Amino acid sequence: MLKMVLIGAVAVPAIAVGSVAATGVVVIDVREPREGHHFVVPVPLALAQAAAAFVPEEKTRVHIPDNAARYLPVARQALQALAEAEDGELVRVEERGQTVSIRKEGGLLRIHVEEHDQQVNVQVPISLALSVLPEAGGRITASDAVWALQHARLTQVVDVQGKDGEHVRVTVY
Repeated sequence: MLKMVLIGAVAVPAIAVGSVAATGVVVIDVREPREGHHFVVPVPLALAQAAAAFVPEEKTRVHIPDNAARYLPVARQALQALAEAEDGELVRVEERGQTVSIRKEGGLLRIHVEEHDQQVNVQVPISLALSVLPEAGGRITASDAVWALQHARLTQVVDVQGKDGEHVRVTVY
């Protein structure tokens, strides 16, 4: 009997850790230097997927208008061509005190914005963009968006640095 209790005590946490590792974790890291606050919030994707399933579709559904939806096949072709293209800078805009750069590096589309003392870095896995791009009908639900994060595994998706030292990172593990 004691052996069964010990096996259960070990098996339940092991299964929980294994399922979290298999589905992934989104870690939100917020640092406020002035007030000394530092929050790290890990959100298991399995939990987010379960929660998204209970959200009424009419509350979260994004409907792409018909005049835009007709271009979805073209958008899909453009993303597929981008995935196959060589790495390099696609767009660069420089103005006084501002720089915007969009690069393709490996399977990522990297967007870097600098404005005075602030920096924003966004990395979008091209496979994520392809997976969240709706098929016919032009609808995206919360569940679709959460499931798409599976394509962002091991990616720092957002990194924002404010002029006063504020720092926000969102990473998918």
